[in-house]
Amino acid sequence: MNRIEVKSIPFVERPFCPLCGASSREIHISFPDIPVVRCSSCSFLYSSKLMAGNSLSEYYRQGFGSDRHRQGQYINARINAWAIRHLVPLSEIHSFLDVGAGYGFLLQQMTRRKIRSVGVELSEQEARYGQGQLGVDIHNSTLEKSSLLKDSFDLVACFEVIEHIPDPPMFLDELLSYVKPGGYLIVMTDNFESRVARELGPGFPKWIPHSHISHFGPETLKRLFMDKGIEVVSRLSYTPWELLARLYYFKLRGVRQSPENTFNLSDVLTQEMHGHFRLFHLRRVVNLLWARLTAQPNLDGALMYLLGRRKS
Repeated sequence: MNRIEVKSIPFVERPFCPLCGASSREIHISFPDIPVVRCSSCSFLYSSKLMAGNSLSEYYRQGFGSDRHRQGQYINARINAWAIRHLVPLSEIHSFLDVGAGYGFLLQQMTRRKIRSVGVELSEQEARYGQGQLGVDIHNSTLEKSSLLKDSFDLVACFEVIEHIPDPPMFLDELLSYVKPGGYLIVMTDNFESRVARELGPGFPKWIPHSHISHFGPETLKRLFMDKGIEVVSRLSYTPWELLARLYYFKLRGVRQSPENTFNLSDVLTQEMHGHFRLFHLRRVVNLLWARLTAQPNLDGALMYLLGRRKS
């Protein structure tokens, strides 16, 4: 797999809040190299530095993907497909766009339901897998360069993508432009304000400040929808059992993790695309069942789904 050289990736300061534009902020978690900060005006959490220029897009295009990501996406796609069935009136859905489609497993699930399904994915490796191995329709490009028609999808989905985006308001505008009038938009992201995130602190594994750069909680995600005039239709959240197991293990062992021992930029960039998805066979059986049993109609869990509707 091609990788851009770690030493060649420049980072620049992110001087303004990506949600409200304010410059005043305070340190939330002082990770080395890339502290996470909280906006003093709107309380949004965001990484204080970004990959410069086109380095961020090249990071995803050239080098993003691994066996670990593929196995994780296979499991997550089953949960996301269930969440869609739970939240969305599928009788109204005849066309589906998955933005950040990854390896294409969710597209495969939706296609099996006889829904015209299209995805966009920046990672060359992941898009090729979906095209070649699954036979799904994935455009290996950004959304704006995909040649897809705007105002043409009954449902647009964005699962675990918005936290990677430097400018979430602009991104939401773009997502919404592909939704038919009266159609639906569903966004899923980590809840960085959840109880388990607060209690784990720097040990919350979704703190990946070089790639997870925009960190939502329930209020900031709902506010983003409302600011764009999106009618909130329903919501759903749950906390994966793996996060609870980590939390209770640390508590029993008396482990207190620090920013310094949880994130090292150079090490992460070198190692993040290696390794395997731990307990894959167990998680393939358990994770969907856990989500179905524990999900609640709120945004309090560690993973949040928010469904909105575009005005007609």
